[in-house]
Amino acid sequence: MRTRFTVGEMARLSGLSKQTLIFYDRTGVFSPRAVDPSNGYRYYAAEQLEALDNVLMLKEMGLSLEEIRAFMHERSGRRALEVMEMQRARIREKMERLARIERRLARKAGTLRALEADRPDGVQIRPMPQDALATEPVDAPGGLAEQDVALKRLLRRAQEMGYPHYYQLGTMVAAQDLLAGRCLRASYAFLPLDRPVEGCAYRPEGLAAVAYHAGAYARTQETYARMLEQIGQRGLAPMDYAYEYCILDSLTSASSDDYVTQIVIPLR
Repeated sequence: MRTRFTVGEMARLSGLSKQTLIFYDRTGVFSPRAVDPSNGYRYYAAEQLEALDNVLMLKEMGLSLEEIRAFMHERSGRRALEVMEMQRARIREKMERLARIERRLARKAGTLRALEADRPDGVQIRPMPQDALATEPVDAPGGLAEQDVALKRLLRRAQEMGYPHYYQLGTMVAAQDLLAGRCLRASYAFLPLDRPVEGCAYRPEGLAAVAYHAGAYARTQETYARMLEQIGQRGLAPMDYAYEYCILDSLTSASSDDYVTQIVIPLR
C-alpha cells in the first residue's frame, strides 16, 4: 500500500483542487506530514486520508476554517460533541431565519400578484380588517428625508427584535395634516406585521376609503383630493390617520413614475 502522496495525488483522491490543499496548508487547517529534504516536495501520509475526510465533513457542517483548524489540533470525544451541538444550534437558528424570510417573500409576492390581478380604479369605500403595525415616529418636519430616516430606524429595530414583518413599508399621515393639504407630512413610519407583538399599533377595523396612487409619491395630493371628495359626499370623515402602503417602490420599479401606493383612510 502507498504510504505517502503528493499534493497532486491527494487532490485527485479527495476531489479537491491543488490550490485548495495548498491553501489549507498555508492556513494550518491541513498540512502534509513530511517534506523531502532533497527536492522540497511535500508529502501526505496514508493515515491523513481519513483526517482530510474529517476536514471536509466539518466544512460541510458549516464550521469556519479557523474553527476547523482549532478542532483538528485538539480533537477529543468531548470536543466533537461540543462542536456538533454548537452547529446544531446554528443550523436551527439559520432555519428559523430562512423560514421568516420565506414567509416575508411569500406575503410580498402575494401583494404584488394581487395588484397585477386586480387594481380597482377610483376610490372605494369598503370594510377593512384590523392591521397590526410596528411604528416609528417621524422627526419634524416630517418630509421625505425624515421619513426615510424613520424607516431605517424601524427596519433596524425590526431586525434586532425579530418582528414578523414582510418587506412592506408605509407611512401614516395625521388627519389634521391631510385636511390642511399637508399630505406629504408623515407622523409615523410603519411595518405591517403578520401577528401582533408587544407595544405594536393597529390600523382600526371598519369602514375605510381605499385608493391606489400611481406615480411619484410627491403627487399624492391629487389622489387624496379625490378621496376626500368621495368621503365628504358620503357624509363621512377621516379618523386619526391615513395609512400609505408602498406596493411598487424602488425595489420593484426603476422610475418613480411606476410607483404604486395604496392609501387607506379609516372613516367615522
